Amino acid sequence: MTAKLLVIEGKRAERASFVGGLAKKGFRVVSVPSGNTALTRLANEPFDLITVDADSMRTSGKRICQTLKEKFTEIPLILIVGENVDPKDGFEADVILVLPFTLQKLLNRIKVLLPVKPSNDMIKAGPIELDVLHK
Repeated sequence: MTAKLLVIEGKRAERASFVGGLAKKGFRVVSVPSGNTALTRLANEPFDLITVDADSMRTSGKRICQTLKEKFTEIPLILIVGENVDPKDGFEADVILVLPFTLQKLLNRIKVLLPVKPSNDMIKAGPIELDVLHK
């Protein structure tokens, strides 16, 4: 099963969105324009990871990250900020990426944060098998 990502990004003209690149890499990506829209989507459907592109929304992202982490503590959160924002400034995000960076750097962070989901109900390690449903 492919990971489902929620990308919160505003409208901008300075640079391309990461949404297309993430979709090409096989992720199911849902893009929303605001924190309020994101909260509505998160309340109604499951996501594996949230990316907040604060730079595109002309904000630091501090308030939206705080709200998301309060309500959805189990979902990993990546915050994208501009180079004029101090990433050590008390943000509630699992990873903070400062622009500019490549799509590959974002992909690397996403892969680290995504939960590992077994492909079936059996875990195998050499000759040992563990049935995770019937412990």
